[in-house]
Amino acid sequence: MIPRRHVRSALSRAVATLAVTLGLLAGGGLAATAGPPDPVRPGLPFPFPSENGPIQPPTTPFGPADDVIRDLGSPVSSLTVMEGAIGKLPDGRDVVYAVPAGENARLNVVDLHTRQLISATPLPGAAGGWAIVVAPDGSVYAGTYPNAHLYRYSPDTGTVTDLGQPIPGESQIYGLTADQDGNVYAGTYPTAHAFKYDPSNGQVTDYGSLDPVQQYARSTVYDPDHHKLFVGVSTPNARLLRIDVDTKAVEDITPPGTTAKDFIDLDYAGGRVFANASSRLVVVDAVTGEQVKFTDSATGTQVMDYPIAARGVSAAGPGGVYFTNNTLALTHYDLDTNTVGPVSPPRTLTRGASIGYGWVTENGVPVLYGLAGNYSGGTFRYNPQDGTLAQWSSPFQYAPSPLMHELADPVTGKVFVNVYLNGSTGIYDPATGKTTITTRQGQVEGWGWDGTGKMYVGIYPYGRLSLWDPTAPDSPTNPKELFSLVDSHHQNRPVSVVPAGNRVYVGTTPAYGEYGGALTVLDVPTGAFTVYRNLVPDQTIASVLPLGADVWAGSGIEGGQGTEPKASEAHLIKVDPSTGQVLSDIVPVSGAASINELIAGPDGNLWGLADGIVFVVDPSTGQVVRQIPVFGGVTGANDGALSWRDGYLYGVTGGRLFVLDILSGEATILRDHGLNRLTQTPDGTYYTLLRPDGYTSPTNLASYTPPVDGCPQSDIRSTVWTGNIDSHVVNRFLTYGCTLTDELPDAKSDWPSHAAYVSAVNKRVRELEDDGTVESWEGILIRVAAARSDVGK
Repeated sequence: MIPRRHVRSALSRAVATLAVTLGLLAGGGLAATAGPPDPVRPGLPFPFPSENGPIQPPTTPFGPADDVIRDLGSPVSSLTVMEGAIGKLPDGRDVVYAVPAGENARLNVVDLHTRQLISATPLPGAAGGWAIVVAPDGSVYAGTYPNAHLYRYSPDTGTVTDLGQPIPGESQIYGLTADQDGNVYAGTYPTAHAFKYDPSNGQVTDYGSLDPVQQYARSTVYDPDHHKLFVGVSTPNARLLRIDVDTKAVEDITPPGTTAKDFIDLDYAGGRVFANASSRLVVVDAVTGEQVKFTDSATGTQVMDYPIAARGVSAAGPGGVYFTNNTLALTHYDLDTNTVGPVSPPRTLTRGASIGYGWVTENGVPVLYGLAGNYSGGTFRYNPQDGTLAQWSSPFQYAPSPLMHELADPVTGKVFVNVYLNGSTGIYDPATGKTTITTRQGQVEGWGWDGTGKMYVGIYPYGRLSLWDPTAPDSPTNPKELFSLVDSHHQNRPVSVVPAGNRVYVGTTPAYGEYGGALTVLDVPTGAFTVYRNLVPDQTIASVLPLGADVWAGSGIEGGQGTEPKASEAHLIKVDPSTGQVLSDIVPVSGAASINELIAGPDGNLWGLADGIVFVVDPSTGQVVRQIPVFGGVTGANDGALSWRDGYLYGVTGGRLFVLDILSGEATILRDHGLNRLTQTPDGTYYTLLRPDGYTSPTNLASYTPPVDGCPQSDIRSTVWTGNIDSHVVNRFLTYGCTLTDELPDAKSDWPSHAAYVSAVNKRVRELEDDGTVESWEGILIRVAAARSDVGK
């Protein structure tokens, strides 16, 4: 802060010399005594006094309206089915039930024989369902997300009853199973409870949170022979628990030496529990809890596990229980011989892994029906008696897709959107308003253009980086996987992907149950990559910004899912990308949980977003220059975006769209809810993901068009300069995009004389004084600066 006595002194000198200065204009003016202009930098406002108090910066004409964004609707509809179940209607029709993911998801009922959709009944508040089961009385129960409600469908009436949230505070229900009395059981996320729902009285029995660290009670199965409930607790270490449903006693019967991270599905048949343990079939004796050896029919050898790619195994039928292996071959486990292998003759499911089963009796013969694959409604019929297999697509309803990410093409202006969970990618064309579905990438956590029309894409859950050319046909090498970090370095979410020159920088969150994210540096010409983990101990690398020869990275305090943060505040570090050495380590915003975006400023500084606060750091010193609050609240590593336009900083964080006047330091919230991500097309339009009011997920694309910039390439230095002279008058925006400096005659023009320039400045300053935009003392200082400048000489 400049002392007020210096301000008065400067003003006195300016007034005293003004007459002399103006008098000398005709004779050639004064020699400039100042050096060249300083580089653009933020700086603090110069505190000149005013008779009426401090000058208030004018209100920028952003013109808040009822809603500044334009809702473009849902760009992608998709079909994502996580599990299905086979049942029978009161009129005897055999049907398949499923809950395709989508806002206010619907329970679909499809006739297995006519292959027609019978009904699609809304499940209000649900976005999808990981769990579905048919009870002995024919009722269908669905467990949903993100509300973790239990719904019951009555085939008699065709209606759905919302039974509420069995375990308060949970967001997912997994692994529904039923007993012979019609009670249903399931597990939950994120506190790994197991529960029973009794339909006779609506009572819920909570078996408690089953693990102090792991968040997923991922699967359950009821053992009708011994009246036990088996629960698979998952990530990072699979545990198998057995619960006495009456006494609530819990036993850990995890097979010794288990290395799996999860028990995705559990099923029961013939006194054995069948578990999908990280894509390996494991069999456990339901009474002794011991792992069962069985025979691989292909080799004749005894094995302890077998490859499986399926949502568990079917109920027992002719030939045992059935599932698909890792090549999608239909496979069975013979309960009588304890042998596993492909069916004969061999059959393969072409639509994907089996995700639901049921036995239907046709002409006295049990026939296996089921769903195959998550994304096409694939359905199959297998007759073990004659070995025939039929496959088709059931007409489940497509639904608006939850959106995960977006990125504008910097050349064409088309907007790429990625679908949450489903992994599909759509390309929205603003010119037509149409979206074209293209490559299924997987769930995109971060992506960026390389400058040649290709895109680097970071995929969850594999910690994978791919190179994709959207203009070329899909092939085994397009997209091309460059690396995967989940197994080698325990990283699974590439939340920041930044191509720069011959390198690509990737910031990741750690895998389930792990601490310590990483900065990965890919050398593009060689394909070699180096992983620097725990640069900020126990924290995620949430944002990355290359500046010069170094890389700045912002952390988030979170570890992988299933962990509680060990750290209390996010750090900003400067890293040597060739060695991984941390050159600087600062906390730009005390107590912030995540630094989720970094961007280079037009002033040469580093600008960042830490929770709801914008901060500015001088990269040469690491000093925090400014902090500008946008809102109060905690965000995460995948929340936050910043973008420069018209001399303003636009951003999205905490669901809000905001714009920051960097001269006044004032932030304006343009929309206060429902938004995520931000990307800018070449015409200056912003696109963001919109969660419509009442929805649980962002399903829509929305746009925001900033006001027209009246002064492109604005001078946004903190004080007003006249050529090479700093007037020390505070610069500010007068109208959108136009600063006080912009309103003065252009010092870079070809002036016929110095006098002509000074005269033009004097005339314009007088106009600004007359309309109240500039105080008289400011006008004096600007005139003096113009007179002292070398413009026109």
